[in-house]
This record gives sequence, structure tokens and C-alpha cells, in this order.
Amino acid sequence: MDMQRWQRIGAIFDEMVETPAEARATLLDQRCGTDAKLRGEVEALLAADDVADRFDRGVNSARNSVVADWAENGDVHALRNGDRIGPWRLIEELGRGGMGVVWLAERADGQFEQRAALKLIKRGMDSEAVQARFLRERQILAHLEHPRIARLLDGGIAADGLPYFAMEYVKGLPLLRYAAGHELGLHERIALFLDICSAVQFAHRQLVVHLDLKPSNVLITTDGTVKLLDFGIAKLLGGETGSAIQTGDFRDRPLTPAYASPEQLSGAPVSTATDVYALGAILYELLTARRPHDLGDTPTLEEIRRLLESTAPPPPSKRAAVDGPMSARRLRGDLDTIVLTALKREPERRYPTVNALAEDLRSYLDGQPIAARRDNVVYRSGKFLRRHRLGVALASLALLGLFATTVVALWEAGRAREQARQAETVTGFLIDTFRVADPKGAPGGAKLSAVDVLDAGAQRLDAQLAGQPELGSRFAAVLGAIYQELGQYDRAIALLDRSLALKHTAPDDPARADILTQLARAQYEKGDYAAAEKNAGIALTTHRASTGASSAIVARDLALQGEIARRQGDFRKAEPLLQQALAMSRTNLKAPDAQIAADLNELAALYNDMHRLDEGTASTEEALAMFRTLYGENHLDVAENLINLGSFRMQTGHVAEALPPLEEATAIYRRLLPPDHPLLANALVVHANALDRLNRYQEAEPLYLDALATQRRLLGDHHPDVAATLNNLCVMYRHSDEFVRSADYCRQASAVWVALDKPEHPFALASKSNLSVALRESGDLVESERLIRQVLDARLRQSGAKTFLVPYTMDQLAVVLHVSGRSVEAVAQHQRAQALRKNAPGTPPLEVAAAQVDFALSELDVGDLPAANEQVGIALNALNAMKPVNSERLADAWVAEARIALAQHDTEAGCTAAKKALELRPPDDPKTGWRHSEALAVHGECLAARKEFTSARNELRSALADLQRVRGIDHWRTRPVRQALLALPAT
Repeated sequence: MDMQRWQRIGAIFDEMVETPAEARATLLDQRCGTDAKLRGEVEALLAADDVADRFDRGVNSARNSVVADWAENGDVHALRNGDRIGPWRLIEELGRGGMGVVWLAERADGQFEQRAALKLIKRGMDSEAVQARFLRERQILAHLEHPRIARLLDGGIAADGLPYFAMEYVKGLPLLRYAAGHELGLHERIALFLDICSAVQFAHRQLVVHLDLKPSNVLITTDGTVKLLDFGIAKLLGGETGSAIQTGDFRDRPLTPAYASPEQLSGAPVSTATDVYALGAILYELLTARRPHDLGDTPTLEEIRRLLESTAPPPPSKRAAVDGPMSARRLRGDLDTIVLTALKREPERRYPTVNALAEDLRSYLDGQPIAARRDNVVYRSGKFLRRHRLGVALASLALLGLFATTVVALWEAGRAREQARQAETVTGFLIDTFRVADPKGAPGGAKLSAVDVLDAGAQRLDAQLAGQPELGSRFAAVLGAIYQELGQYDRAIALLDRSLALKHTAPDDPARADILTQLARAQYEKGDYAAAEKNAGIALTTHRASTGASSAIVARDLALQGEIARRQGDFRKAEPLLQQALAMSRTNLKAPDAQIAADLNELAALYNDMHRLDEGTASTEEALAMFRTLYGENHLDVAENLINLGSFRMQTGHVAEALPPLEEATAIYRRLLPPDHPLLANALVVHANALDRLNRYQEAEPLYLDALATQRRLLGDHHPDVAATLNNLCVMYRHSDEFVRSADYCRQASAVWVALDKPEHPFALASKSNLSVALRESGDLVESERLIRQVLDARLRQSGAKTFLVPYTMDQLAVVLHVSGRSVEAVAQHQRAQALRKNAPGTPPLEVAAAQVDFALSELDVGDLPAANEQVGIALNALNAMKPVNSERLADAWVAEARIALAQHDTEAGCTAAKKALELRPPDDPKTGWRHSEALAVHGECLAARKEFTSARNELRSALADLQRVRGIDHWRTRPVRQALLALPAT
């Protein structure tokens, strides 16, 4: 049969199914004329469509036959990517079932760009019954133009004579996967379900019942739009009889047993109530993650039918699991009633329409009474009242009014008495707490501090509020929060634990979750990350259930989890948590807002740790502006962001510009905080770091040591902040050429991380890397190499070479190999680092230039002078272009340039470069130290090349004496100077 013939048959069939049976003969005469064969083919399709039992058996038989054939022989008529079906080009197969195949297709006729889900009957299924069903599905879809129903775009006959239709292509997730993946709260789940109801109700108004509603037939797009799919077994209600009911058949029906109604399974008439049952089953699973009935493994339809007839589904609240999406408490009551009403065994006892189901859900969301009632004494009493409305109403009216008035009066009086009692208790508690601030009440008449007052309040909790646990819980939580702000973390944790113990409420009480969040933050500040992560997770789960998945409270909890992950070095976990928290806060709150600013601030801290300096600077500047707008200049949050801003300026090489915000922050902390506070200690550390980088070691050292003493007093010896300060002292003493002290502080920092059971924390690896450098500079090359290899192995395990820290560490290893006399290995390491750096951007430009200088020196030692010259030239160009100029690194480059030029016998170029290095390292500048002697030695070699041997000998002897004093007689930095001196001709 050719395509034109099929198109004509299909068009006549579409028209006939909409025509009453008594008028079909006349219309067939008009449409078919004398073409008896055409008339016979249309009548055969109509007959197959009208006879339900033949229709369903034909579908099932054909489906089983084709599936078996595919299992044995494969699909011998398989379509391929790029095939044309009408105006559509096939892209990829989306799915297949017993009857049809669905392909993703795109418009190929050039009229416009469009994608569709193209559905075709599979070869072997082209029987009259199947084709009639297929055409019927197309006809049904043509009725259904609704924003939440996947719409029909096109239909026709393929070149091989098989009918097809093109539907809107919906890219999304099935309902249950979407709800779980987005961690939707109760209200959000019900809102999605109401969208499903609107689509089904629309279909019912068009006299179409779906008959196969299930979660997989509901897709949710990325923007949260519901799309209802697959009307493949739907029925058009009405037709020539005008009835709203169609008769099913118990045998061989295409349905999904878990969501099929009892009447579908028994072969009784189906109606719109059938879809109401399926909706109830979907809602049940959406709220509990469980189906209404446990069907076991592959039950027969008869077994399922008997189960539904003998057993009612348990209320959803009875099936809610601890790990389920909703707690039993939230489902108990009206939601149980609504779901079970939709799932009544008898269709007439269910909701009469989908709209009625939806209205009860809306009433629940609005806190209004629902129309459905539990099937108990109240339900039966209601039936009696409806039968005797007038008599009961008149008799009850006066009694009801009297009763209501009495109840309200008693309730108001009791509430007033309770409020007065609580107010009196609170007043007494506060008076007794602050009475200790009066010198007359203090021992010896001394004035007491705020902490003394807090201690007195904490001691009175049990005595004065023993009989009122709820008030005791509130006061313990408030006092705990104040202790936390004062940096008294042990006391804060003890009081918050006490608050939880006094809070005699359900585990999923949101108020209890608020206390858990505060407790988790105190534990985080103390450094107990395991406990903090556990309590923050419990609080997050409760807040999601009570406020929805995207509330500002949930955003706060996510930010805390991100902070905990960051401090443990898990940056890949921290970043999405903090970004999600910021997005939620921006959605729920209006800027400027303290929570939005706090989220920006924490994200900036993460970017600082990850060396993503541009993003971190932008985040901290936005947070700082927001906090200044909210609080003015004299506020702790302003000070914290000034610290972050100074840190970013330092890392981008603008160290001098970092000092003003750091000095301002330190001044704010000193004004607002007691001397022994961890925030002030942290500010001193960052301030000292800037002074260290400016070579102002004598000013930096007391700030570091003061901060370290405070941190150890408040936080103990094994805290990440203590380790960070020890590491900073290690670096500072290395900068000031005190290598023994430097190594000692690095070892102390590493020991803290070992005690915390985090030997491969990113900051632990940084301490070990710094220890390697300190040992290298003090001459212990064997231990230095061992440590830097450990760091490299750990960083490769953690990141797979996807971070700039890996090539940076390879360069450090290359330096150790070079100074150990293994320059060939050093060149190989530098080459590997350069290759990886191209795919792992983020290395600070200053460090890239330093690595190129080291690379050039290694290539010089292996005799590859052109490569050495190229590397040092690139480094010099980069360093000269930097603003501000880093004189230390630039001097290193000029020293390397001088050595390479001398090796090439270019004496003038070598001497010019050596002079530039000496200008950057003058002898009277204490910050240059031994580095002046290194440049002086190279200049001495230049003089020797000019045959100015006396001057050369003097400079080389001076340089050697200074280097031996700082480094030792046999240090690797002194050897080349001694060799140059010995190479001079005898006097």
C-alpha cells in the first residue's frame, strides 16, 4: 500500500471516529464514492476500534510476538540515525515498547527549526487493531492542547506505509527522580502534584481518561514545568452513546498494575474515577517514596486484584520512613485522609472529580478544613446529620454557640495566665543574673566582666528554671550563642547541649533544628568537624522538611556545611554547597542582607584557599559593600571582609596596598573584642603575613607569636588555626634566613595535622612543602627530596593533576634535584610541570616566572644554552611587566641571565645582568641578606671573565665568607663560589 493511499485512509478514519454510528454510512458514501476497496479498509479500522475485546487481544498478541521475535532475531527493520520520516530526520532512539518506537527527531524540510518525539508503529505490529489504536491515540492527542500535556505537532504516513505522529519533545526528569534529586519539601511536592491534576482535569473535560497515569508518565522540565505523557491506552468517553464510562476487559490489557484501579483489574467499567485512583497512588508515592501496596515480585493480575479487594492501603503516615522525603508527623491527619479518599476501593467513594481532589490539597496548604473526612465514627455521624439536617441543626445551634463561647473564654484566660507566669519568671531570672554586676553583690566589691555575668546566669539555669524546661532551653540557647560570639566555645557547646536536653519536642521540630545549627557552628569554630558535620546535616534535613528545599533557612544550613567542608580541605564538596547557599539567599532575601553578604564572604574565603583570586576579590568586595551599607564602619563583619580584602591583595602581589584594610580591621577588632578572642588572633596573623612579605620581620614576629599564644589558650594545641599560624612562622623565619627555626615551626604545624588525623589536608601538605624548602636551604637535600615527593604524590592522588599545585610541586622537586647535582632529572620534572600547567591554570604569575628561572638554570647545567636563554628571557619579560615589580624574583632572573651569558662567553651581557642584580640587592639593605652575596659572586665571575682578577678575587672572597656564615662551609650555595675562586689564576 502506498503512502498516498494510507494518508487518505487515515484522514477518513479520523473523520469517522468523530461521527455518530448512525451517520457514518452516509458520510462513507460521500468520502469513498464507488471505491469499494477504500470503503472496506476504513470500515475494517473502525470495526477494530469499536470492538474492545478484539482490539486489546490483538494488541497484546502482536506485542508478544514482536518482542519474542526481537529477543531471538533482533529488529530486522531497525531505523537508523539520519533516516527521514515525512518532514522529520531521526537523531536518536529515545525508547521502545511492545507496540511502538519513539525517536528524537528534527525538522528536515527547511521550513523552521524544531525537535520532536516521533512515535511509529514497529514493523510486525501493523495489524488492523494496532493501527486503529495508533490512530486513536493520535486523535486523542489532537484534542489535548494544554500547557502541561505534551502536545501533538504533526502526524502522517511514513514512506513504508506505517503511520506516525510527532509530539512535543520534553527534556526533563520523571516526577519521583526530580523530587528526590531537587530535595523538594512538602509544599513543593504538592504544588507539582496540583499541576498534574490540572492537566488530568483538562483531559477529563475533553472526555478523555488517561488510564495509565504513573510517575514515569510525568516529566518535569529543568524550569519545573509539568508535562503529562503517553495517552496510548486512553479512552474517549462518550461517543455515540453519550456515556462517560467505558467497559474494560480483565484479559490482556496494557496497564501498570501498581497504579491501576480495582475496576481496571477486574474488568469493570472505567471512568474519570479510575484516573483519580491513579493520582492517589502517585501522591502516595510522592509523599512516602513507597507505593500504596507491597505487591511483591511479579504478581499476576489476579493476585493483585485479590489484594486490592481484601486489603486497604495503610495511611501514608504509617509508611513514612526515617529516610523518606516526609516525616510521619507531617503526613498524619488531613494528608492521610486526602490520599486514602482518592484510593477508595469503590469508585463512588473516591473524590468525584480530579478538581475535588485538588481543592482539598489547596485547602490543606492554606490551613483550611478539607472536604474529605476520615471513615470513622465522625464519618458515620456525618451521614446521620445529612439525613436529619433540619432537626439536628436547630437543636444544636444554641448549644454550639454556648459551647464555643465558653471554650474561647477559658482558652484566652489560660493563655493570659501562662504568659503572665512566663513573663514573671523571665523578669526574675534576668534580675538575678544581672544583679551580680552590682559591685555590692560581687566578692570584695569588685566589678565583674560580661563573662562573669554570663557565668552567673548559666549557674542559675537549673535552680530557677527547673520546673520550666521550655524556658530553660531557650535561655540555655541564648547564653550558648553569646558564649560562642565571645569565643568561649567549650562553654557554648555545653549550654547548647543543655538546651537540646531541655527541649522535650519531637526530633523533627524546627525549633530543635535551630539549636542544632547553632551547636554545629560552635563545634565547627572549635575544630570538632565530625560533630559539626553530623549536627548540621540533621538540622538541614529538618529545615528542608519544614520550610521547603529552597528557603533562606536551608541556605544558611548549606552555607555552614560548605564552611565545614572548606576547613577540612574538601574544596570540591564545599564550592557547590556555598554557591547553592548564595543562590538560595539571593532568591529569598532582598539585598543588602546580612545572610547574602555572609555567603559571599564565605565563598570568598574558599576562593582564597583555591587561589581563584579574581573571583574571591569580586565576592569579598561585594560583601564588604553590603556590610558597610547595613552596619557602617565599626562592625565585626566589616572587619572580617577587610581581612579578606587584604589577603586577596597580598596574593595578587599588591602587598603594600593590603596593609591599610588589614590595619583598619585589626583596629576594629581591638575596639570591639576582648584581647583573648580568636577573631582578633586571626586578624593579627593576616596582618603579620603582610608585614612578613614586606620584609618587616621584626614587626611581624610579635604579632604572630601573640596570635599563636591566644589560639593555643582558647583552642588548644591541636586546632587548624594553630597549625596555620605555625606554618606562617615557618615561612617568615625562612624569609629571614633562620632556617633551623623555620624547619622547627613547620614540623610543629605538620604535627598538628597528624594529631587531627588529617595528614593530607591541603594545608598540611603546604606545611610539609614549606618544611622541604627550609631543609633544602639548610642543606639537608635528602630529607627535602623525600618530603616534597610525598607532597607531590598526595596532590596527584587528590586532584589527578587538575590543580596548579601539582605542577608547582613538580617545580619544587626539580629545584631539589638540580641543587643535588641531578640536573637531567630536574629538566624532566620542569618539562612535565610546564605541560601540566597548560591544563591546570591558576598558578600565580610570579610563581610561573620563578619556575622558568629555575628551569633555565637546570638547562644551563645540562648544556642546553638556547633553551636556557629562552626560558630566562620569558621570565624577565613577565617580571618586568608586573605591577608592582617584585625585586627579589627579578634579581633571581638577572642572576640566571648573567650565568647563561657567561656560559655563552658573552662577557658584556653577563656583566650587565650581574650589575642589575646587584642594584636590586644592595649591600646596605638588610632584607637582601645573603642574596646580595649571591649577586656579588656572579659579578665576580664576570670580572674574572674580563681578566680583572684582583677585583674578581676580592668580590668572590667577600661573597664566599658571607654565604658560609649564613649557609655553612659545605652548603650547595657556597660550592660554586668556592669553585670560581679556585679557578682564578694564582697571584
